[in-house]
Amino acid sequence: MTGKTRNSMAAIMTILVTVVMWMTAVIGAIVLIAGGVELVSMLSGSPISIGSIKVDDHDITVPELVAGLTGVLVVVAAVVFVCLELRNILGTLAEGDPFVPENAVRLTRIAIAIAVTQLARYLIAIFMSLVVTDTRIELSVDLIAWASVAALFILSQVFREGTRLRDEEKMTI
Repeated sequence: MTGKTRNSMAAIMTILVTVVMWMTAVIGAIVLIAGGVELVSMLSGSPISIGSIKVDDHDITVPELVAGLTGVLVVVAAVVFVCLELRNILGTLAEGDPFVPENAVRLTRIAIAIAVTQLARYLIAIFMSLVVTDTRIELSVDLIAWASVAALFILSQVFREGTRLRDEEKMTI
């Protein structure tokens, strides 16, 4: 066997990651559009009707809606970004050469995206406690998310070192 064989598991995982990415993007877009319509209705002070659908029930305040939409936007953007990076990593795995310098960078970017998403949660909670009356700030630490960030930073270093060692081996006679 002289040529590199494609990794079929990587191909299956690429399909799954792509499905998750598109489902997240579509559902996120629907939520953002619906929330945007609700926000316009709230700010205009008059109900919006689209055919037989009337938007006039305001169970939440404008700041709550803005915070919620911001949260949705951050999460959707992070999930789509992480999926795109994972697809690139899986592409190198499918080709049989995952230890490339770009994958270390991709893993670092994924870690940063998850960390930024977690920090955005805290900022939204603080915003809500400052703007909305009768709201207590309840910050919780998502240990799994922060452990994932740490693990991804470690894996990015493993990929950097693996790439370096492989390159050194290629130079050895």
